[in-house]
Amino acid sequence: MKQILLLAPLALTGCATLFGPSSPFALDRKGDLVEFNYAWSAEASANPVLIRRLRSDLETSWSAASSTAQADRAAALAAKRPFNGHRYSRRWATAGQSSRLLSLEGQTVIFTGAEPSHGAEGLLWDRSTRAEIKAARLFTAGSSLEKLVHIPFCVTLEGERAKRRGAPVRAGDPFSQCPKLSELAVLPADSNANRRFDRFRLIAPNGIAGAYAEGRYDIAVPVTAALRAALKPAYRSSFEVFQPQ
Repeated sequence: MKQILLLAPLALTGCATLFGPSSPFALDRKGDLVEFNYAWSAEASANPVLIRRLRSDLETSWSAASSTAQADRAAALAAKRPFNGHRYSRRWATAGQSSRLLSLEGQTVIFTGAEPSHGAEGLLWDRSTRAEIKAARLFTAGSSLEKLVHIPFCVTLEGERAKRRGAPVRAGDPFSQCPKLSELAVLPADSNANRRFDRFRLIAPNGIAGAYAEGRYDIAVPVTAALRAALKPAYRSSFEVFQPQ
């Protein structure tokens, strides 16, 4: 019953007033237990089915954040220690779009009294099928996202790590291995806003590719002629070979 009481005001005060075909959505709520922020771009608001997907995630996130904060406050009272309010933020920004595809970058920050945790996620929406599609499904059978995108990411990551650490990365060093593709957010991106994707951005949140203090690694792998040729014909026109500025 408590969960229902928490969710109903959230849906009415946040979602009902700010949905629109050309407007971004933002919900900011600060309570005694948790400060909650959730937002998405105007491009996402233009897709009713996608809105339902994001709204469901919003409500699930609010419920989880509230429950975690309630449990933490109860534990703090039992232990006679101060309770520090929690914070939860998830924001979806447009990374690029074509006539068929919309690419969103999700950033999540959660604070529960200690070091904040950071998350990154890519959400690729197919306007034609009105459904989410994974980046790997853009490619023809026999083509590999691992080979075409992940391996180039790992090569670039090696140099970026060395810059941030001030020394070459050596085998046996902490975070010397390249993160698995499953640990990364993968999202097509458009660098010049011409409605063609020319890069794949691979994002490793804090603590995934390096020590937490190194920050997140956001590395762009350019679309090459070979990569574009490996795409399924239905999606090929949404991409172009990257041209350095």
